[in-house]
Amino acid sequence: MTNPVPLREGLFRETAAGPTLLASCCTACGHTSYPPAPRCLDCGSEAQEPVELGSDGELLCATVVHMGNNRYPPGYTVGYVTMPHGVRVFAQLAISAGEDLPAPGTPMTLEIVPMWREQEQDVLAYRFVPAPGKESAHA
Repeated sequence: MTNPVPLREGLFRETAAGPTLLASCCTACGHTSYPPAPRCLDCGSEAQEPVELGSDGELLCATVVHMGNNRYPPGYTVGYVTMPHGVRVFAQLAISAGEDLPAPGTPMTLEIVPMWREQEQDVLAYRFVPAPGKESAHA
């Protein structure tokens, strides 16, 4: 058995409070970037500090992808989730085939799971799951 590997270092991590996405915040203008960037995407400053976005967000929009790829068969769901600091994250959504798409504004929660296998290792990545009982973290 092998240890799973992250999709890319520095995108997410598990904490005692649950999974979180890792971002950067510009100390010059306050713009937050995900994934973390060495320079501010808004003002160009190199004065960046790390921030955690947490695991709760709100669905902005979603769609079903009807063309498969080498990892997912047709019918998988993706969407944009608005996280704290106004950051929009594009990710796969954990929606079962045939299930209705969640409506914009649905609270979503982050999960880090093995998404596929590569070179006999599970690759960890993130996706969002509807959490209708939760309140939106950024509202």
